[in-house]
Amino acid sequence: MDAVQLDDGIQKVFTDSLSKILDASPKILTKYHPELELLLRSLLWRYSVYRERASFGQQMLFLRYSDDQLKSWRLVLHFLFAVAPKYLRDKVTYQYTNSEMLQKAMSYCQNALNILFLLNTMHFLKTGRSPSLADFVLSLEYCDAAGKNQRNIGYFHMTRELLWAGFIEFIGNILPFINYHKLKRRLHGILGERASVHHEKTKLTEKTLCAFCNERPTLPHSISFCGHIYCFYCLRGNLDADPEFKCIICGESGKEFEK
Repeated sequence: MDAVQLDDGIQKVFTDSLSKILDASPKILTKYHPELELLLRSLLWRYSVYRERASFGQQMLFLRYSDDQLKSWRLVLHFLFAVAPKYLRDKVTYQYTNSEMLQKAMSYCQNALNILFLLNTMHFLKTGRSPSLADFVLSLEYCDAAGKNQRNIGYFHMTRELLWAGFIEFIGNILPFINYHKLKRRLHGILGERASVHHEKTKLTEKTLCAFCNERPTLPHSISFCGHIYCFYCLRGNLDADPEFKCIICGESGKEFEK
C-alpha cells in the first residue's frame, strides 16, 4: 500500500508540472493535454515496470515483481491497467463534453472501478496481498528486490491501524447525517425525568437566563405552552434541527412561541 501511494505521489509531481507548462504554453497545446499526459505516464511505466520489473514506489521500498510473473502478455495488460483508464477518462471528460451517452457511460465505469477498488482494498487488509487492482487481476505478488525471495511479512499491525483509521473516517462521514437534537430529545424522554408541568408565564427580569444556553436571552421569546424563556436563535435553531423540539425544562412542545 505504501508503494502504491508513493507511485501516486510521483505521478502527481510530473502531471502537476505538465499542467503548469501547458498553462504557460499556447492554448493550442491544451487540447492535447490527455495525449501528453498519456505519453508522460507511458514513459514512467517504461523506465520502471518494463525495465526494472518494479514501479518507482516499489524500488524505494526494495520490492519488485518476480521475473517469471511478468511475461510479455502480462506486461501489456499491466500497461493497459496502469495507463489507459486515466487517458480514456480525461479524453471523454474534457473533449467529448457534448456527448451525453459517453459521459454517462464513463460515469458508470468510474463508479464500477471505485467499487472494485474498495473491494480490493478490503481484500488487501485481510490478506496483505495485491494492494492495487491491477496486481489482483493479474495475480502479481511482490518479491524482495535484494534476495528475490517471497516476502512473508506480518501485516497484523498495519491492518489494525488501517482499519482504525477507516473506522474513524467512517464515523466522521456519517456524523453529519445524524440529527443530534432529535436523538437527544428521544433519549431524554426515555431516560430523563420530566419536571412538573405548569403554565405560568415566566417573568422576564434582569436575572432571567435562556433555558437552553444559560445566558442572557437575545431577542427573548417564550414557549406558548409553558412560558419558559429562550433566546430566539436558540429556539429557532432547535426547531429547525428538530421540528418536534420540546422544552428542555418541562417537556412541553416548542412548536408555538411568542415574543
